[in-house]
Amino acid sequence: MQLIQVATWILSWLTSTGPATARADPLQPRADVSACKIAAHSDVYLSAGFGYELNCAPSTGTLNAFMIFVDFDDQPAIETPQSLYDFFLPAAAEWYATSSYGALTLNVTADTSRFYRMPAAASSYGWARGLSYETHQVYIQDALEAYGKAISPTDVLYIVPTANATAISFSPTFMGDVETRAGAYVAKKSVTFGLDAYRTWKYLVLNHETGHTMCLPDYYPFNGSATGLFIGGWDLMGLISGPSPDYFAWDKWRLGWLVDDQIECVAEAGSSTYTLTPLETVGGSKAVVIKHNSTSVLVAELRTADSLDAASCSTGVLLYTISTTTATGEGPVRVVDGTPGSGGCAGDRLNDAPLSLDGTSSFTRREWGITVTVVGESSNGVEISVVVS
Repeated sequence: MQLIQVATWILSWLTSTGPATARADPLQPRADVSACKIAAHSDVYLSAGFGYELNCAPSTGTLNAFMIFVDFDDQPAIETPQSLYDFFLPAAAEWYATSSYGALTLNVTADTSRFYRMPAAASSYGWARGLSYETHQVYIQDALEAYGKAISPTDVLYIVPTANATAISFSPTFMGDVETRAGAYVAKKSVTFGLDAYRTWKYLVLNHETGHTMCLPDYYPFNGSATGLFIGGWDLMGLISGPSPDYFAWDKWRLGWLVDDQIECVAEAGSSTYTLTPLETVGGSKAVVIKHNSTSVLVAELRTADSLDAASCSTGVLLYTISTTTATGEGPVRVVDGTPGSGGCAGDRLNDAPLSLDGTSSFTRREWGITVTVVGESSNGVEISVVVS
């Protein structure tokens, strides 16, 4: 058996960061950052708070995955396994190295020796949105039986079908433990790729779905509304092909890619001033988290047209709310439209949401008693004031 293994280069800077740069009113002491680490709710599926437990894949250090390739009697392979491996990697692994500031290494071992023929026709698997747990499990266990070899326990099992398998139309993540029919443990989670990877999302679908294995929720709506309803093209856990796909600072903090010293917490009434550095660069203060209550916060972060966000059509201070009581697909994160009525850019009204001195510079959420204002911009970052009444 021919095996290929990739371990993404770990950026020399890793997660080491400079100290957060903040200036506050001397009468307003810096809040303990733990006050803003609002807890996940165990009864809310993929709750966006801290401490969610669902046997999640590791988000720091090394996430190990095993990749196999399958085809079908009715839709046989027309390419090589190596070509599909190259479709996803090393690009997806490098994406994680960049987004995580080197904190996460995606290590994928792949058997590219051949396609393994599934025991049933592709058209028989009932692949449709709303795919049930049981139907999904049948597909995964059929793939394991077709593979027919022992797989050392790993974090994630990737099952890659031929691009000719049009019946396998999309790429869901199986969120339960992965076992063979004989009961042998294989992985914490499985990503089963589909036609949407090849036709629409490209390699980034691996980053979106692997985000689920780390227990990140979906930020697009499940009710059939526009994909960008809640967050526009910010963060690929929403619109995978959006112009600003880097993960939100809130999730980078939850995943361990940002350390506490890079987060400013506002948990009491008062006025303070902070300097934010771009999310896309290493080091410095990355977010101001303003606590509303035990289940909701408002987050401010600085987005620029750089690195993973090079295609951004608008830059500045992005504001969004977090609700730990809102489930995946229902809007647990909602971007604040700082420029209402502008029409947006790059196809979505929220893509020009950030505050800046060149446009709208201040936003007030009256029902929360919070005002955020951009008061200065420089090559090093942006200065904002936060007033909580």
